[in-house]
Amino acid sequence: MISFFRRRLFWKFFFSYFTLVVLSMLVMGVVVRVLLPSLFNNHLVTMATLLSQYGVSEGGHMMGGRGMMMQGSVLFTDLFGIFNQIILDAVLYAFLPSMIVALLVSVGMSRQFVYPLQQMIEAADRIAEGNYQERLPVGKAPPEVHDELERLAVRFNRMTNRLEQIEEMRQKLIGDVAHELRTPLTVIKGSIEGLMDGVLEPDKTTLERIYRQADRLDRLVNDLQELNRIEDGILALNPKSVNLNKFLADIIHTMQINFTKEMVELQLDLPEEAINIRVDEDRLQQIMMNLLSNALRYTPAGGQVRVAVRKDAQSAEVSVADTGIGIPEEHLPHVFERLYRVEDSRSRRDGGSGIGLTIVKKLIEAQSGLIWAESAGTGEGAVFRFTLPLAL
Repeated sequence: MISFFRRRLFWKFFFSYFTLVVLSMLVMGVVVRVLLPSLFNNHLVTMATLLSQYGVSEGGHMMGGRGMMMQGSVLFTDLFGIFNQIILDAVLYAFLPSMIVALLVSVGMSRQFVYPLQQMIEAADRIAEGNYQERLPVGKAPPEVHDELERLAVRFNRMTNRLEQIEEMRQKLIGDVAHELRTPLTVIKGSIEGLMDGVLEPDKTTLERIYRQADRLDRLVNDLQELNRIEDGILALNPKSVNLNKFLADIIHTMQINFTKEMVELQLDLPEEAINIRVDEDRLQQIMMNLLSNALRYTPAGGQVRVAVRKDAQSAEVSVADTGIGIPEEHLPHVFERLYRVEDSRSRRDGGSGIGLTIVKKLIEAQSGLIWAESAGTGEGAVFRFTLPLAL
């Protein structure tokens, strides 16, 4: 029950005001109780004077006839007025200390509520200036007993962590893009300078070298634009039922010539039953082209690439396994990051943009699928698996 009240800011406000009222009444009662006897004594002389004026005997009996009874009525009225004055004086004397206590308690409680908000405002200002290392202090109590302000602080820190990660990714992306652009531009610039100086002949070999690097730049720009559209959510998808068996057979037939040229064997392992999945067929073709090209790129001549399919209750799993150079375990979580390289020495032989796997991951996730990579280590090949939902 106590933890419930601690988790609700409403109850904190409620009990703060309730406590303030109780304390004020308590202080006033104590002051009245302390001052009442002395105030009564101060007014006792006045009361004695009135009694003597109205002819009251020491025994408290009124002397005289009818007139004296009328005077007694006036006497009691005056005594009642004196009693009211005593109470009023006590309340007036108690008012000041009650107000002081109420003000002190109000300031303390207000500071308890406002101080965390002031911390958030100051932290937000520093974050706006680019200080993404800013964090708010959070109590050591378990999360289940945090109140609204503490939970807000936790979410504020979580947001700041994400902003810091995004900033690091942005800086890394700028550096990676600059690196990717520098290599082809250096080749193009050097080749053109060689042609201008007469060092190189304007033959087919030189022109092909320039063209390949220009084509690499073009693919990099196109892939960056494609990735940006996917992440902005403006990429249109047209999901429909697709026969996965027939689709993969067509893809293997299309890519076979590329694998034959590189002397890499391409195999397809399909189940006997037909599998229908719900997917955008054009985007699935883009996914498979990227995965097969990636496998071919890192599989030496004489190696194998095998595409297999299996089905479970709700989805179909497609795997693309190669016998290539493999991926060290520590790099597996990063292979889908933009422009990520396992090693700087692993240059892309055909000038790949380095964003293909990132696009594949985004496209699969946009269609309610999952993708991951597996590898036993360097020289042991790699397997890329992804799932897509079955068509109902």
